[in-house]
Amino acid sequence: MKTCDNTSVGIVITDHQGRYLMFDRATFPPGTAPTAGHIDDHGTAEDAGRAEVEEELGLTVTGLTHVTGSWRDNRCRRLPGARVTGHDWTVYQATVTGDLTPSARETKNVRWIAPDALQELADRTVAYAQERITDAEFEAAPGIEPVWMQWLANIAAIHISPDDLLRVDQLTR
Repeated sequence: MKTCDNTSVGIVITDHQGRYLMFDRATFPPGTAPTAGHIDDHGTAEDAGRAEVEEELGLTVTGLTHVTGSWRDNRCRRLPGARVTGHDWTVYQATVTGDLTPSARETKNVRWIAPDALQELADRTVAYAQERITDAEFEAAPGIEPVWMQWLANIAAIHISPDDLLRVDQLTR
């Protein structure tokens, strides 16, 4: 099993209609999310962002704009790294080109999600954090992957109260 490098990149992709390109993660942790991954040996966060979009969605990044990020105590499926559990996140907004060819190993149910449907998924994650939805129910029909709730709130893609955001954040640890 790989050891975590404690660095992650996330890439938010929208289309001309304002919809978000999202998918259900095929690997731990469960949830609906944009493209993301460890920086590993990709070099820079930008290099990793380009590589992850190509690997997970088959698309080519034509532009990246840094939109948010910081240290988060979120766990991953790897062994804890030098900084124990967590990741220094860099999140970009990307423009892309090419034909969507999702990775069956990493993605399920790849789709464009309108802002109101994205908010519904965020509300489902809040319900999960409030224990109104079981682990099995969330895995079967996930909301937003918990670590992404902060990033999507930061870019005003979703709305969530500070109390609920703290509650959701506990799911990432």
